[in-house]
Amino acid sequence: MSAPTAAIAPVIGSATAPQTARVAVLGARGYTGQEFVRLALSHPGLQVAAVSSRDEESVPASAWLAGLDPRAAPLPETRPSSVVASAIEAGTIDTVVACLPHGAWRALQLEFPVFARAARVVDLSSDHRAGQEGYRYGLPEAFRATLAGAPRIANPGCYATAAILALLPAARSGGLAGPIVLSALSGVSGAGRGAALRTSFVEVDGGASFYRVGTEHPHVAEVEAALARLGGVEHPAFRPHIAFAPQLAPMARGILMVASAPLTRRLDPEAARAAWETCYQNEPFVRVLPATEWPHTRAVHGSNRCDLAVTTVHDGATLMVTAALDNLVKGAAGQAVQNLNLQLGWPEDTGLPRHGSGT
Repeated sequence: MSAPTAAIAPVIGSATAPQTARVAVLGARGYTGQEFVRLALSHPGLQVAAVSSRDEESVPASAWLAGLDPRAAPLPETRPSSVVASAIEAGTIDTVVACLPHGAWRALQLEFPVFARAARVVDLSSDHRAGQEGYRYGLPEAFRATLAGAPRIANPGCYATAAILALLPAARSGGLAGPIVLSALSGVSGAGRGAALRTSFVEVDGGASFYRVGTEHPHVAEVEAALARLGGVEHPAFRPHIAFAPQLAPMARGILMVASAPLTRRLDPEAARAAWETCYQNEPFVRVLPATEWPHTRAVHGSNRCDLAVTTVHDGATLMVTAALDNLVKGAAGQAVQNLNLQLGWPEDTGLPRHGSGT
């Protein structure tokens, strides 16, 4: 059986940067796809050369994108994915951002092998996060040196981004002594736009619920692998083990997480906070909050920033880090733009908002 086709709509864009990436956004109808288009329309070096939707064909793209940004209004009708493949073959598209469900991007490449000719790909699904087919794991704050100029980047998961950023300083220093426990609230948009009973308004409004508790969630293995890489050079014996309790919260977007783990040596809260501040002092999209302040999802709404607050408990024996990010921006589309900036050699914060809308 052939893979489901995507539909595309070529558009004319403008860019002021010396170099322009001509981008096809696959899955632009979904939440992360729409968010990527919103950010790309404000980026000086990204020309949105095509948009796609697997479930919209022969429908004016303006019908579902004009409300996102007035500059999207002139988009023409969507067309079959074969048009994107032909554009790549003709050299009129050089960059693919795949905002597709897990497995769909891999299937689409099997149906249209010409997608392999794209100069750059950023995959927002889980298809390549383990490094398959030459993809690099795209969390810049952790693995920046491997991403500059890389032709294929796999965007991390949203939960994984929050967890790795929360624990990165301790993993690098060999400070994690034992099993890690993660607990997080997530907005409903993290489940995607597909209709499902458990994510409908009536089911979600007024309550919160756990799901896939323990080691079942796929982001558990993703975070374990990333933390092992971070600590593996100087501390090769470090093997992180994680238990995770994800929770669906009655909000559209945002992740609020707490990560806790025993430490290899006791650390008072002030020393822990100083270590995190030093680690992230030059990172434009990570903010370590001062003592007595804690992350809030509203503070990062619409931004590519992750807010962290760190402390220790049990007389300094246990680390606790809290984190907040927007799952559609730093957890998905914004991080994709950040990775594109690295691929193209541009300043990493080009076209990306550091501050939230507060709503």
